[in-house]
Amino acid sequence: MKLKKIALHWKILLGMLLGVIIGLVAIQFSGGQTFVTNWIKPLGQIFISLLKLIAVPLVIVSLSKGITDFKDLSDLSKIGGRTIGFYLFTTVLAVVLGLFLVNTFSPGSNVNPEALINLSEGFTASMSDKIAAADVGTKGPLSFFVELVPQNMFNAFTNNASMLQVIFVTIFFSVCMLLIPSKQTKPVKKFVDAVNSIMLKMVDVIMLTAPYAVAALIATLIAETTNAELFIALLKYATLLLFGMLLLIGVYVLLIMLYAKKSPKYFLKGILPAQLTALTTSSSMATLPVTMKCVEENLGVEQEISSFVCPVGATINMDATSLMQAIAAVFVCQVLGHDLTLTDQLTIVLTATLASIGAAATPSAGIIMLVIVLESVGFPSDKLAIALAMIMSVDRPLDMARTVVNISGDSCVSVLVAKSLKKLK
Repeated sequence: MKLKKIALHWKILLGMLLGVIIGLVAIQFSGGQTFVTNWIKPLGQIFISLLKLIAVPLVIVSLSKGITDFKDLSDLSKIGGRTIGFYLFTTVLAVVLGLFLVNTFSPGSNVNPEALINLSEGFTASMSDKIAAADVGTKGPLSFFVELVPQNMFNAFTNNASMLQVIFVTIFFSVCMLLIPSKQTKPVKKFVDAVNSIMLKMVDVIMLTAPYAVAALIATLIAETTNAELFIALLKYATLLLFGMLLLIGVYVLLIMLYAKKSPKYFLKGILPAQLTALTTSSSMATLPVTMKCVEENLGVEQEISSFVCPVGATINMDATSLMQAIAAVFVCQVLGHDLTLTDQLTIVLTATLASIGAAATPSAGIIMLVIVLESVGFPSDKLAIALAMIMSVDRPLDMARTVVNISGDSCVSVLVAKSLKKLK
């Protein structure tokens, strides 16, 4: 069989296997890690940079095309309402599932706090910046909406962390185009369509390098992982979180079966290339071009749906991250002896749901979200650094898995919205 006929997901899997081999071989030699860092790691970094490079322009043109393809605002309100509704449903479900699992299995009830503190000492020094970034105390109830509107749209367009602002400006611009007679906006519409075609071709070209980049990223991860003891210390927490994420994937498959009347194979096989890319990049936004490609070509979602649902989902829909907030918040409270009432747990549901939207445009979103959630239930501020250090010590591999679940949720909602509007092939 010729290599060019092998499906993309098989090529990526082969790349992951090659990366494991390279990484394991490298750590057997004294200069192996340095070699991987200097000569192999850059290949993966370039790949991630290329994906991030096209993220903002891809969101602008694809979202603008998706909106301007509608006949009027009523069509936009239908897809927008369904998208937000499905995303809120899956996010709340993820938080509730996390609370159920962590209260049922209590992974932090028999953990020695002193041992964990000693293990996480290397992380506590960097936690003050994470806590300061959340800046919970100075934000008002409407701060999210204030930050949503940029003072300079060009500044927003030059920062991937400002993706919510980019989406706001693009939606505002595109809605105004719908309010103007099509004859006047025809040149702009043609330009957007042409740029969109170019961006999609750029995605195709970048993905040709994916198997090699994945090999470099996996090899780097293995060669640079030197703190395996930390993973063992929080194994129960990590195992529970992974189990919860597996259940979330099961929920997506169930929704696809019951609502879209499609088989699990149709969904899981269709999004596999995007899942593998998410696993290695740990970024929903970097994976967005691949997610959209899979949703359109493999799942049969029409472009006008995917071009709206996927960019919005990559920014505000973080089901696995919300699941982590619930489990991590209760876990650290169990370990450090901070009792939570029923009201506190209900507060976690509300706060984690809102934080999953509001923190999407900030760096280190998962950790900042955790600060917000812990602050909302009165967690002692003097113990925040220790709590975050415990979670951060095992967060690297879990972050990779969370990204897989997050983009799977985006893909699932794309199918559900398309089905509800009869836009599913």
